[in-house]
Amino acid sequence: MSTARLIIVVILLTATAAIARSGHRRDRAVDANLAALPYTIDEWRGAEAKPLDEETKDALGADAYLTRTYSDGTGVPVSVYMAFYGAQRPGVSLHSPLHCLPGTGWEPLDVGTLDVAGSPVRRLVVRKNRDRAVVLYWYAVHGRTVASEAISKLWLLHDSIRLGRSDAALVRIVIPIADSVDAAEQRGVAFTRDLLPSLAHLWS
Repeated sequence: MSTARLIIVVILLTATAAIARSGHRRDRAVDANLAALPYTIDEWRGAEAKPLDEETKDALGADAYLTRTYSDGTGVPVSVYMAFYGAQRPGVSLHSPLHCLPGTGWEPLDVGTLDVAGSPVRRLVVRKNRDRAVVLYWYAVHGRTVASEAISKLWLLHDSIRLGRSDAALVRIVIPIADSVDAAEQRGVAFTRDLLPSLAHLWS
């Protein structure tokens, strides 16, 4: 393991433990209304997707979640998953797609970061058997859009100490690759650009 990666792992472990301890002591839980996400976002039309099974919901431990698909009438539908945690607490915290996707059989082929309308977004290309997809995701932490797991943990620790709250959300978008990686990425970026303004009112 490289020195830089080791440092990041130490930061993540330290911040996660500190957030959990702080949240257990005094953080106030905050609610979210994910269902208020519009079904119509510019040219995109949404529909409910298959809900998570009970085992998966229990493993994730989110206080609220949303699964939908959105289509603009051209190309494959875009899948949206959101998970909101009212407070980070022992055994219950944000789950990184970098850790969760391999557990469901998706192998990351490429990992990077994009700038979408001034917001950092993590970009993955993943493969499962013959299927491939582009995954875009980020963390919403008290008005911030954060692509880095380590930085999201540090902001949560900062806000837990300063504000007495450690609520946060994960937003993940999956775009199946029908033609090329670039085409799927462009489709995901277009949807993300339209989606971002609709998120602020879902959580405080």
